[in-house]
Amino acid sequence: MGAGPADPSFRADPARLPETRSQTLRLLRAVTAGPDSYGPGYERRTPYESDPADWPVLGADCVWRQESLPAGVLGSLTRYSRLPAGAGKGEVRTAATVTVHRTAGRADWEMAETLEEALRCPDQQLRATERISGLNSIGAGYGANGNTSADDVLLEMGKYLNPDLGEKAMSYVWDQVRLGPVTIAVVVEGGEGYAQGDLLAAQARSVAAMETKVRSELGARK
Repeated sequence: MGAGPADPSFRADPARLPETRSQTLRLLRAVTAGPDSYGPGYERRTPYESDPADWPVLGADCVWRQESLPAGVLGSLTRYSRLPAGAGKGEVRTAATVTVHRTAGRADWEMAETLEEALRCPDQQLRATERISGLNSIGAGYGANGNTSADDVLLEMGKYLNPDLGEKAMSYVWDQVRLGPVTIAVVVEGGEGYAQGDLLAAQARSVAAMETKVRSELGARK
């Protein structure tokens, strides 16, 4: 990651970057996407928000666990939404995560680590009954592969298996971007009867909305 030049349209103002826990929480709650960011019909899931002091870690056994934040991370917040089943289509589940690192370099490492995780564990256990399989990932620094909006972009696709939503494997799409010391990630899962393009469109809307908010909150004023 980080192979391309930095995005000239975004420069973080050092004076606007959070330094304390309260400043970080205010930023996280201001920019992390809720149900209105995906499109009509989306609503909150329960629980709606994660603990900002937690940090998801993929173990050597390819199982995800929650651990305490590492020293280089100021805070991380996830908001969970869903599009209920209806009109002959299954439920879609989403999660939007914003993480604030102490430095842009540390955020860049998160992007690289995420890319490595898909290579190391193409099959992953999310929760007791939720799994993803056949993950493929691609990363693009600014100026590469059509990326003209962020310092780095990472896209992952695979199959999502959750007996609560259906017996068949469904789509799993993950998009993560970096703007300076902030990473933004959105995962969209499930939706029997939905084309993958429908899920990608909802994902793109929420990522774009969060990018705009991060630029507004942290960007250097001209």
